[in-house]
Amino acid sequence: MKVLFTYFPHYRPDKGYLLLSQNRFTKYRGDPQLIYPLVPASALTLLKIDGHQVFYLDGILEKMTLPEYIRKVKEIAPEIIFFETKTPCVQNDWLIADRLKEEIPGLLVGCCGDHVSVLPEETLSHSRIDYIIVGGDYDEGIRSLCAALEKGKKVSDGVAYRQADGSVVLPEKPVFLDDLDKLPFIDREIIPWWKYHEAWRLYDEFAYLSGSRGCPYRCTFCSWPQMLYHGRVRFRTPENIAAEIKFLVQRYGIKEFFFDDDTFTCNRPWVMNLCEQIKSLRLPIFWSCNGRVDNVDSVMLEKMKASGCRLIKYGVESVHQVTLDRIKKGYTVEQVRQAFSLTKKAGILIHATAMIGFPWETREQMMQTIRFIKELQPDTCQFSMPVAYPGTELFAEAEKKGWLSFGRNWEYYDMQLPTLKHPELKPEEIVELCRQAWVKVYFSPDFILRKVARVRQPVHLRWYWRGMISLIRGHLS
Repeated sequence: MKVLFTYFPHYRPDKGYLLLSQNRFTKYRGDPQLIYPLVPASALTLLKIDGHQVFYLDGILEKMTLPEYIRKVKEIAPEIIFFETKTPCVQNDWLIADRLKEEIPGLLVGCCGDHVSVLPEETLSHSRIDYIIVGGDYDEGIRSLCAALEKGKKVSDGVAYRQADGSVVLPEKPVFLDDLDKLPFIDREIIPWWKYHEAWRLYDEFAYLSGSRGCPYRCTFCSWPQMLYHGRVRFRTPENIAAEIKFLVQRYGIKEFFFDDDTFTCNRPWVMNLCEQIKSLRLPIFWSCNGRVDNVDSVMLEKMKASGCRLIKYGVESVHQVTLDRIKKGYTVEQVRQAFSLTKKAGILIHATAMIGFPWETREQMMQTIRFIKELQPDTCQFSMPVAYPGTELFAEAEKKGWLSFGRNWEYYDMQLPTLKHPELKPEEIVELCRQAWVKVYFSPDFILRKVARVRQPVHLRWYWRGMISLIRGHLS
């Protein structure tokens, strides 16, 4: 079969390009900087191994208009296309999918993602989309579906679809892989690795990795662990990961990696073993990851640093313990302070995230969180408004209590305006508080002086310049 995995074009003159991240971030920004789609890349790799003709088209990254995009799809002439969708773009994606089916007779269309995994019937009833991979390891789900279609067999497990009489069939459970080591290394040329990166990277020779799938924690606002993986977490063996790192360095000259795992630090023995494996490679590389403040200790951090760890992303979210408990973060404010202190002592950079706009926090409490982030002195940080995505506990609570600003009109869930009503603050006031947070941290004299003091070589200046452009175009604009 000729199979195309794609991201539909999403550009609005008033908002910019829609950023579709692997598992966390969905907003419009002034540039189309995107995160490498690891699971779709794995799906195409599997399909290629199975003998299918595979193609990839990213309408967002390529800055395509819809007519340009449709012409390109016609040139490829796939038999089936798969696309990933998310809450703020799902309604528009229905229209684009229907348009493609009108323009290309006989085309089959399948989709995947957190939103459609939670609400598959909604998409099947509002569009002509044929198949939905409902949660789980959707790379394996796509592979199984294509194998079934090619052989004319019954639709595989983990897929929702519409029968001839119009009735919807929902799967009993998603498809999960028990052994992630059985997945082949991703073919990095199907989806070009060099087109996707982070603004904070040091080197252009930068690649994304996945060491695990899922997360054992239950943060009420987080989508992927709840919607796709149902709280399950599985790990590749450290030996398998180290082998892929060695291959990528030798094949492409990669100098820097980012582990896009939900919570890289959640399994201490695994982390310690992996660090030993990476260190044993004796390669001149750096790597970064997502971590939790209650996972790390001085021994782990020193081991991570010795193996090349450059940066850890920590979710701080709020300085108020009541909020941390309410959103089920599972750690204390004191643990935040301790983790930041230990991480700095180990010589590892820190990226901190925080949320501004919880309905139960006052304006002054939000300002206290901003001041707390400044006090922690992270090397980079990110402020966002909490978004109640369907399928999360936060959405269920918000819908029950009448907090949803836009109901189920999904196009407004794009981080441009608060999706949660506040009893005292207007939406534009929360947006302004969020903007002020970026300014108060990044343009404070002590932050600038710390950056200047860190300059050791020209690559650091490039890093700062990229970060500033990303800040202005992607957040302050």
